[in-house]
Amino acid sequence: MLKRTSVSVLALLAAGLIATPASAHPTLKSATPPAEGVVASAPTEVRLNFSEGVIPKFSSVDLKDQAGKSIATGKLAINPKDARELVVPLQAPLESGTYTVKWNVVSVDTHRVNGTYSFKVGQ
Repeated sequence: MLKRTSVSVLALLAAGLIATPASAHPTLKSATPPAEGVVASAPTEVRLNFSEGVIPKFSSVDLKDQAGKSIATGKLAINPKDARELVVPLQAPLESGTYTVKWNVVSVDTHRVNGTYSFKVGQ
């Protein structure tokens, strides 16, 4: 009886491991201004579009100019029409130059991911 119970328990554990779905992490799908892109006029915000919803309260975005100086941003928000889009308002227009966006987000399923990309304002 003990042997049969042990085999049953092992079978259940194995089935549980096989049936467990793979955990997906959010990925950056697109951005405005675009990653490695050039925009002619200064943006008033940065928008980051992810593969799944994100939680702004536990997320952060750091914007720096080409000299490494931090650029002031407003409070992070979610696009009310799409919880996968994080909106970062800028407190002042950006001057011509290259900027780096460093983001850290927590998705609605609590996965934390981060990344970096650059864009250029002006010609």
